[in-house]
Amino acid sequence: MAQKPIREAQAKALIAANWPSDQPGRPEIRFAAVDSGTDLNELPNSQPWLRNGKIVVKADEMFGKRGKLGYVKIAENWEEAASWISDYRGKDVMIGEKVGKLNNFLIEPFVEHTSEYYLAFTCEREFDVIHFSVKGGMDIETQGDAIKTIRVPLGSSPELINTIPLSLQPTIQGLFQLFRDLDLPYLEFNPITEVGGKVYLLDTVSRADTAASFRQTKNWGNMEVPLGFGTEITPEELRIKEMDEKSGSSLKFVLLNPNGRIWTMVAGGGASIIYADAITSQADPKELANYGEWSGNPTTDEMEAYTSEILTLVERNADKEQVMIIGGGIANFTDIKKTFAGVIKALKKHQSNIKNLKIFVRRAGPNDEEGLKALQAACNELGIFCVTYGAELSMTEVVGMAVEALKLRAADEFKEEVNSEKLIVNSAPPEFNHNYKPVDSIAPTTYPPSPA
Repeated sequence: MAQKPIREAQAKALIAANWPSDQPGRPEIRFAAVDSGTDLNELPNSQPWLRNGKIVVKADEMFGKRGKLGYVKIAENWEEAASWISDYRGKDVMIGEKVGKLNNFLIEPFVEHTSEYYLAFTCEREFDVIHFSVKGGMDIETQGDAIKTIRVPLGSSPELINTIPLSLQPTIQGLFQLFRDLDLPYLEFNPITEVGGKVYLLDTVSRADTAASFRQTKNWGNMEVPLGFGTEITPEELRIKEMDEKSGSSLKFVLLNPNGRIWTMVAGGGASIIYADAITSQADPKELANYGEWSGNPTTDEMEAYTSEILTLVERNADKEQVMIIGGGIANFTDIKKTFAGVIKALKKHQSNIKNLKIFVRRAGPNDEEGLKALQAACNELGIFCVTYGAELSMTEVVGMAVEALKLRAADEFKEEVNSEKLIVNSAPPEFNHNYKPVDSIAPTTYPPSPA
């Protein structure tokens, strides 16, 4: 399951479009969505209710605490709302440690109300869970036991508790069914209220299971799952994404920090997590430049293109010492020689601008000895620092070599600092006794490496 946040406007549109005609309790949903291209002068012509009194405007950029942060506005009229949107639209703002533009807004009629409830649906392995409180609104996370939970076995209908007002129960039953039917692994309403016999979803947060998009074509329509706030996809990420969509193999890449000095090209989803965890337990996490994963026996051409896109990013900081870890477990069917042939082609293409890059390889599987020898020989010829290992070296050990090569601060020092901030480091830094010594000049290593 790949849970991705969606906009409040998208969540409410899904609910409105998919509410069963025979299900009572349909909530009142009326809104206008604004993006960077919306003509605010024309919007009231298509949404005349915008001129009917008080309205609520809020940023719809998938971050929380909008009210506390000042990104919710109760406007007396449309002109005030449009002015507020104009002041913020296209502006860069900082939310936590992320900076992003405010381009998306949600506008709804203002609902005068006295009661606020909290309602959310979440997933567990064998249960779906309903969370409810009669005290909704801000600071819901501080309520503790005031939030009641109902665990509903998969395939069963919920039995709502008597603390939930009877008038809300048909709506909750309907929302819960949509939570399941629409593959929304997280759906929250805070607050949800009732006025004059009608239910209003005053604030909605939702995530979609992108792994279910193939079966949600009808229900989701043309909905695009947006990137998170402050996330802009780079041309390199986009091209790799397009390669991945056209390939029968897996080619994944996420740029975490373009100024990071540790780059990864790891085969296998599980191995990629192990490598990332090992890196961040031994060095400042900001040094991890990317998350990269390839698997499924990609072709030589695909590996050349994939590697080339990453090296393009490495070149942007060509004056800095950087490392690349090409790692993985022991492949079942991915041909190491064939895939490394693509890596070699990319290295040759970029050789003049990656002289400060040191490459550390730990890979095993079909044709591994031929592939490792070929990669080592190519790097020796190109004047690129490279060390190659097979299964005789542990996956985390090669990370220690890369961290040491950058002369980063000792892992124990970093671990002590992290622990002082009451965080948890999952693994101790590895110890190794190999004859590898990081040096400034090229240090060719044969495969298999000489014993210590």
